[in-house]
Amino acid sequence: AAMGATKEDEELTELLTKLYTIQEDIGAKPKTTEEEKRAKAENAAKMGTNKKAEKKGSKFLELKSAIVDRLKSIHQLLKDTKELESAGYGGDNAKEVIKKQAEVREQIRQATDEWRELEAIYKKEARKKKSKFTPE
Repeated sequence: AAMGATKEDEELTELLTKLYTIQEDIGAKPKTTEEEKRAKAENAAKMGTNKKAEKKGSKFLELKSAIVDRLKSIHQLLKDTKELESAGYGGDNAKEVIKKQAEVREQIRQATDEWRELEAIYKKEARKKKSKFTPE
């Protein structure tokens, strides 16, 4: 990991890499390689982590942790879905699976919205102080 990447950033990178994978799986995003996803996620996880940004970046950090939480629940839902699927399709099971998949999609949709907001904040900041953030 890069210098000064916190455990949380690591976690976020992991989760985002998963999110990109999930989005590709459900066809929301074109397929990319694991490397590309990881690079994109790492880039994202590091946004706004420098000290100066933190004071006024509380909205940013709030969103960031909201996304992390959401991704964790998406991950859990996916695990549950997999377990239900491998338990075999019974009437109730099938209904559960469909419900969970719908929930996953909804969570992803919200995470994506929060993500866009996060990127918007980041881009605005980056424009304001070119020097403060590392260039993309």
